[in-house]
Amino acid sequence: MLENIRRVTRQRQRSGDAYYFNWLLSIPVEHQMPFEVKHELVAALRLSPNLSVNKLAVNLRRAFSAVVTGNVKDHGIRMTREHGPFRLACDQRIAAALDTLLSQFIAQGRMKLTACEYEPCYRVTTTG
Repeated sequence: MLENIRRVTRQRQRSGDAYYFNWLLSIPVEHQMPFEVKHELVAALRLSPNLSVNKLAVNLRRAFSAVVTGNVKDHGIRMTREHGPFRLACDQRIAAALDTLLSQFIAQGRMKLTACEYEPCYRVTTTG
């Protein structure tokens, strides 16, 4: 860790960037835009290793936003009651990893706010 701190310090000295804030950090606009969780928008997300790393990260963030919304936000809970679970369409490899991760969260009790039985607000499906 100390070596990495030294590397960052040298880089910031060379670039003239501040030590207290990374002013040169560039975050693509797509990463900063809020995602309006709606069934049709979630279903349109593509989660595939064929996407650029940047686009896959954006889509995964959006998928997790849907899961959080469906689990804890009043309007999201109402949406899933009315229209069913959000459908996350994934490449087979990503579907397996996502299903494993979310299943572990369920087993650990991290997906619900109350002590009642957890009913998933999402379905992971494979594409291609």
